[in-house]
Amino acid sequence: MFQDRGDVHGFFPPEGEQLAHKAALDATPNLDAYDDMFPMVKDSLGNALRLIRPVFVLDEGHRAITDLAFRTLYGFNPCFVLDLTATPQDVKPRGGKKPRAGRYANVLVEVTGRELDREGMIKMPLNLDPRQGNDWKATLNAALARLQALDAEARTLLSETGRYIRPIMLIQVERTGAEQRESGHVHAEDVKEWLLTAGFDEAEIAIKTAQQNDLKAPENQDLLSSTSRVRAIVTKQALQEGWDCPFAYVLCSLAASSNLKAMTQLVGRILRQPGALKTGVEALDECHVITHHANTATVVAGIKEGLERDGLGDLVLSVTQDGEDGNGDTPRAIKRRPAFAKTEIYLPKVMVVEGGDARELDYETDLLSRIDWRGFDPQEFAENVPDNAQAAESQLQRIGIAHTGGEPFVSKTVTESPESLAFDPAHAVRMISDIVQNAFVGREIVGATVAALRARGFDDAMLGRTAGLIVEELRKGLDVKRNACAEAHFKEEVLEGRIQFRLRLDGRNWRMPLRVETTEAKNARQLASQSGGPLERSLFSPVYENEMNRDERDVAVYLDGEKTLDWWHRNVARKQYGIQGWKSAKIYPDFIFAVQREGEARRIVALETKGDQLDNPDTAYKRDVLSFLSDHFRWDDATPVGELELVNSGETVEGALILMSEWKAELPAYL
Repeated sequence: MFQDRGDVHGFFPPEGEQLAHKAALDATPNLDAYDDMFPMVKDSLGNALRLIRPVFVLDEGHRAITDLAFRTLYGFNPCFVLDLTATPQDVKPRGGKKPRAGRYANVLVEVTGRELDREGMIKMPLNLDPRQGNDWKATLNAALARLQALDAEARTLLSETGRYIRPIMLIQVERTGAEQRESGHVHAEDVKEWLLTAGFDEAEIAIKTAQQNDLKAPENQDLLSSTSRVRAIVTKQALQEGWDCPFAYVLCSLAASSNLKAMTQLVGRILRQPGALKTGVEALDECHVITHHANTATVVAGIKEGLERDGLGDLVLSVTQDGEDGNGDTPRAIKRRPAFAKTEIYLPKVMVVEGGDARELDYETDLLSRIDWRGFDPQEFAENVPDNAQAAESQLQRIGIAHTGGEPFVSKTVTESPESLAFDPAHAVRMISDIVQNAFVGREIVGATVAALRARGFDDAMLGRTAGLIVEELRKGLDVKRNACAEAHFKEEVLEGRIQFRLRLDGRNWRMPLRVETTEAKNARQLASQSGGPLERSLFSPVYENEMNRDERDVAVYLDGEKTLDWWHRNVARKQYGIQGWKSAKIYPDFIFAVQREGEARRIVALETKGDQLDNPDTAYKRDVLSFLSDHFRWDDATPVGELELVNSGETVEGALILMSEWKAELPAYL
């Protein structure tokens, strides 16, 4: 732009007219020129713009408030700058070595939310449906039911008016990274798998994260096109500022309790009305936020604060490429301490023995598929659906705009759905297919559930209104039954020796790696021992403070100071050692350490630590698994084929789970 191009003509004098060039510089001093004895203005596009003093229209102007941005912008000598932003920013004055005068937003025109609503540009009211259950799939099922109802309204609108709208659902998850898929957190891939089970196909699902952007695909460039098939967009907080799709109607936040700010910012993505024109259909002129396990008052306050702050314009959404959505640091290897560099360390896997062969236990193949659901009676769970089910299912919050003065935003609680829904048995079967894998048996269970409800007086309208709750209660009951059956089968197979937790002489064990990876800088702060010196018994060195939380650091330092300890290691979830129980997700112990008491065989302990707030059924399950497998650990005495890979040294392996508030009292028993 500032290069002497040779193709920018008519703005400056010919090369030889030196006095004319000097006059041009006198008139516009910030023109770029050759600084010789006789100055000559460069024929550049930048100089041409400085001369004609253009009008600048700056979109998202709150992002251009730095000194550099202002020098660049006003360096073009604009006659007028029009700044478009939902959040005008003031720049405070400062003193010091680089003093700066204050700059204040000169607001010429302000468009309020009421004006936007009157012009038909936004979807209002906003319907907030907070779900308090523990099953995120039930929340997603409720959001999908809402999307399907909107689909039906949109198809009717198309047939009657020719106006095309394809409602889209935004889904906010807790985890997105490839290495962050772990038990207890809702991951983007978990949601995608569930949507595929619910009847979506690949083309209808787009994932937008720091690592993956399906919205860049050619077929997804124009989401408003009738040729686009996207119906669900899965993200965490990676939708960029200014992202706009008026077809977005439903926000299903599965992470509102852990990331309320990102959820509040995502609300702005579902507010814009398609075509900035109301449809006249109530359902298609509103939007919906459905949250999972979040405090209702907190969510309502957050949404209202965000809307009031931004005047219902595009909400500011900061995208952090190197935050929890991704890691911009390059991993590097950390080796073992020299004393353990060549030490072979093995831990037992949970194996299934079939004849003379053994393989790792697979949850779906070896446990889930063994459950016989035929004859399952859902009567007990049908009884859990209350007669006043609609009021119990949700307290719908409708947040609207008052046009008559007073508070700009008003909210009210309603218990009736704005449209009638029909109970779809096929959809219910898909919603339980991850538990009951045989669709024919699943259809029998759904049919028996509906029959039990009809016997209680539920008619078609009531079944439709409570469809989401019916599926939720059914899933709860099936989940309890599944876990009980899987546990009974698992323990029976262990007692019979067909499932084993053993160190095997043939080497089919988990082998401790010789190196691990870290993204910490080499000069990052290292964890120190109780005396303040370097750690002495950690298997890998160095150990960085930021790789553990405060409680884990306390446990690590305590272990390092124990004289009976040979070594200890901080196990990284999903990357290293995991133990398969009778539920689908593996248990990844936080620490692994080896104890060598005088006169005793060495003992390896896999230790899982939990905060007191996590003393819940999942914690009880992990404690039960670790205790049961520890009681049934042994060495496998089968004669391996070929050369021995492991010699029976008599060492034992046990698992333990300790609450953080109790570790100082309970951990010494394992040392």
